[in-house]
Amino acid sequence: MLRVNLVQCEAVRPLLWRVVLAGSLASGLLLSSPCGAQDAGELLQEWRITPRLSVGTTYSDNIRLAPADEAEGDLVLQVDPGVSIRKQGGRLDLRLDYTAQGLLYANNTDASKINNNLLAFGTAELYQDHLFVDAYGSISQVPVTSGGRVDAGNLGLGGGGTSGGALGLINFNLGVLPGAADLFNPVGIFGNIALTGNDQTTAANFGISPSWRRNFGDWAKALLRYRYNDTGYGQSEFNSQTQAVTFNLDSGRRFSRLGWNLAYSYQQQDGQQSSNVQEGGNSNLGGGNTQQESVSGQLSYKLSDAWKLLAQGGYDNNTGYTDNQNGAHWGLGATWTPSRFYSLTGLYGLNFNEIAVQWNPSPRTALQVSRSYQGVGTSPGVYWNGSLSYKTRYSVWSASYTQEVTTVQELLGNSLTGLGPDGQPIALDGQGQIILPNGSLGLTNQSFLRKFFTTGVTYQRGRNALGFNAFSESREFQGANLNNEDSYGLGALWTWRFAPRTASFLGTGWERDDLGDDQQNDYWVSVLGLARVFSPDLGGLISYRYYQNDADPSDQGFRENRLNARLSMKF
Repeated sequence: MLRVNLVQCEAVRPLLWRVVLAGSLASGLLLSSPCGAQDAGELLQEWRITPRLSVGTTYSDNIRLAPADEAEGDLVLQVDPGVSIRKQGGRLDLRLDYTAQGLLYANNTDASKINNNLLAFGTAELYQDHLFVDAYGSISQVPVTSGGRVDAGNLGLGGGGTSGGALGLINFNLGVLPGAADLFNPVGIFGNIALTGNDQTTAANFGISPSWRRNFGDWAKALLRYRYNDTGYGQSEFNSQTQAVTFNLDSGRRFSRLGWNLAYSYQQQDGQQSSNVQEGGNSNLGGGNTQQESVSGQLSYKLSDAWKLLAQGGYDNNTGYTDNQNGAHWGLGATWTPSRFYSLTGLYGLNFNEIAVQWNPSPRTALQVSRSYQGVGTSPGVYWNGSLSYKTRYSVWSASYTQEVTTVQELLGNSLTGLGPDGQPIALDGQGQIILPNGSLGLTNQSFLRKFFTTGVTYQRGRNALGFNAFSESREFQGANLNNEDSYGLGALWTWRFAPRTASFLGTGWERDDLGDDQQNDYWVSVLGLARVFSPDLGGLISYRYYQNDADPSDQGFRENRLNARLSMKF
């Protein structure tokens, strides 16, 4: 008798219902509000709801990613119903993609399960120009322990369970093949099929954030925002809730030479437990709750078109961080802008100094680099941040580097914060760069200093497209006797449309995880496949994947060959 494991469904059901409720509430408030009622009929016509279904089968000669002498093959039937909802324009922008990945195992029938995958973001204007509400949610599959068995879909270049895997397939849409982007969902093609046992769990994230904006004539403009975020996992000891309040008051247009800003922020993260010990020796003891509070002010005075004087100061008051240092900080300096393409900013003072460069020689090129010293805060020290974007007629180049003190719960909670130019939910860091919140590193309740670098190049011309991604991530834990973790890798993908409706794809990727205590993983993965669009609503795909881990210790190593065939349709 075939049985489906619903444990993961039960674990995420409360958050899933809250995501649906938040979206319904925002839409209902919008349509019933005085400013939106008169346009309700038009708004309903702008909704685009697309049900979809993928069915297929996958054969793996090592379904448990076990050592060679323990390898076990299995045939997996996949049934993946889903829905995409789009709404742009008017007073509501919404994008929601949900897939229920149904996996039925021929030999391991007791392991049959449903993986929920959700990516959703919506923003509604409830009261014209003043009251806004953002709601967002995500569900994906993530590793529990660093060093555990990881399916290729959760390697670092894939960014987690809702994306494409270690080959740099984050934008796996076979762009050279018209219509393929709406048919082929990377969920189920490259990951979340292997039976990794307790090494993988479901991560669910929900957030809602109302905000109030007010202009005081031309004198000042204010923004008050509240955010509630609920992060839950299949293993509840990692659950957390975050509440944050921010207030900003900026100078208006009447202050042509003198600019000013006042800001206040408060964030509290609750619910982190302290009972789990990771494999690899990293203990989660002492996670506890955290609080961050800061107040700051800035002044600027324009001397000329090229020079602007700067002054800023503030006070930080935080609790729950091992390396925390509370206190005041201030800095004095200037910004030099010799042309509209270049600017240099420098500040120096008590517990703070910074130098920042911006270079924008053309609309297609942007470079930002900053180096700052912070003597107070959650982890005092030197911080580097930067981003580069460059576009040509046929290619897009990008790179970014960030440093921050964070937790895995905060990374998941902050992973959906906006909509891209195409309406696609995107993850943003402080500089507006796309971040990858997941990867092969496991869950922990400890805060850590995260250093993350990513770079990518995409080239598309005619019937060919090439993509290259590379990344490096390190976690420096704030606690004694904890092993720091490093992960880095690269991947490439080539797609070729050799017939009007048919394209091939060939990719490869490598990732290394250094976990301390002589524990190391070297992942290699390659994929080869064909995709065909039979009609605008029907497509098929076949692929072969080879995946291996040269691990130390060797009992974590494995080899896997996988064949996949699927038929995808939308209605």
